[in-house]
Amino acid sequence: MTTNPPTRAVGPATRRPAAGPARARVAWIVAIVLGVVLVQVSVMPYVNLADGIPDLLAPTVVVIALFRGTLVGAITGFSAGLLVELTAPIGTLGVLALLYLIVGAWCGRYCEREESSSLVAPLALSVVAALVVQVGYMLIQLLLGNRMPASEFVAQVLFPTLALTALLSPPILLVARRLLSPPRVVDFYGMST
Repeated sequence: MTTNPPTRAVGPATRRPAAGPARARVAWIVAIVLGVVLVQVSVMPYVNLADGIPDLLAPTVVVIALFRGTLVGAITGFSAGLLVELTAPIGTLGVLALLYLIVGAWCGRYCEREESSSLVAPLALSVVAALVVQVGYMLIQLLLGNRMPASEFVAQVLFPTLALTALLSPPILLVARRLLSPPRVVDFYGMST
């Protein structure tokens, strides 16, 4: 007498969601990050005011973190910072990756809040993220022994960088919002909420 093993019913609770849309959303994130890193490294050094260069990675990491959550924001920030450090001649490897990881994780915390259609909150977060990255990088440089007077850093690097970042952030925020809209959080296991 042989018994067949019990068959498992396939219903709505046991079906696995399709991974295609989640992969497409992750592909959009990768494409956005690669495009912004390419523009940041190749074009932005020529768009400067005093010694300030616009930070396009800050609004990119902010908007991805806002739409996809803490984990995706942190991973995006780390990978974007590392890509910039690997493609640009920067003396300290890993510093920008760590700073953008912190920015991505911090901005991803706002993902649980109600989404607004205004650009004011993402723009403000982008400027604050650029501020955190600039001040953090300056502190690391001070720890390494590179000196720059605080007044010179604020007047020639910090304020111009923040102003240029605020001016160039809205197009990035609008394009990324259009490409990444629903859902707000993507789980890497193919499920979305």
